[in-house]
Amino acid sequence: MADSPAPQRNAQPDFRTLPQHTGPITALQFIARILDKTGAPNRDKTIDHVAAGDPTTAVTGIAIMALASLDGLKRAAAAGRNLILSYDPPFWSGNDDLDRIEGNSLFLEKRDFIRAHNLVCFNLHDHWRDRAPDGVAVGMAKALGWTQYQADNPALFNLQATNLENLARDLQSRLDDPTIRVVGDPKLEVRKVGAMWGTANQIPAIKLLNSAVDVVITGYAREWEAVEYAQDMIATGQKKGLILLGEVASVDLGMKYCAEWISSFITEVPVEFIGSGKSYWSVG
Repeated sequence: MADSPAPQRNAQPDFRTLPQHTGPITALQFIARILDKTGAPNRDKTIDHVAAGDPTTAVTGIAIMALASLDGLKRAAAAGRNLILSYDPPFWSGNDDLDRIEGNSLFLEKRDFIRAHNLVCFNLHDHWRDRAPDGVAVGMAKALGWTQYQADNPALFNLQATNLENLARDLQSRLDDPTIRVVGDPKLEVRKVGAMWGTANQIPAIKLLNSAVDVVITGYAREWEAVEYAQDMIATGQKKGLILLGEVASVDLGMKYCAEWISSFITEVPVEFIGSGKSYWSVG
């Protein structure tokens, strides 16, 4: 009787030829892809984090916004965009330290809305700013039509000669920002402008004010720090100006550019920019 053939071991599959995953993509997978695409190094300490929601949630669409406001979240949910990428986080704190507000009724309402609509909120701040070049700086320069005036530093501009009042009015018009505040002589001649999109912290703001720029543009600053420093410089006879746009106006269009950038490589789901609208209104 002939010997039976020796049993064969099952061949190991070649994983390189297996079908690619075609199922739903989770928020965590999209976030990882976006962070990697920025090319920015990871900071030891960062505010970029999942601030709310389950990161394993399947994504139906992505919404980009400056502030993860309740109004913005409602608009995103209505449009079917459940992954929210925002410059500033949803719970009114840079690190979302919620110990003092966990029983707050507005916190509960916002948290419950996020849960009910399967939203995932990710704070996309440091990686977008640490990208080379800075994503907010690129987007704001593009929106203002200032790309042609950029120096080696994307936040420094050599503008055509104007004065402080005309510069402020031009920014007000281009950004649809009726509540700009200005420090300095309206007739101050302006050519060199330095931008600190978002917030102007004390020492970086003072350093920029003491550089060769005529005017510093920022979102906001503590009034007893950069604002008072600029006022004191002017009191000594120095020709300087400071323009405060407000946080949203100073980064909103930088996040619009973020949406355009993300949509260039994420095609599986819709990507939409949701503008934050006007934060304030002026009297008179």
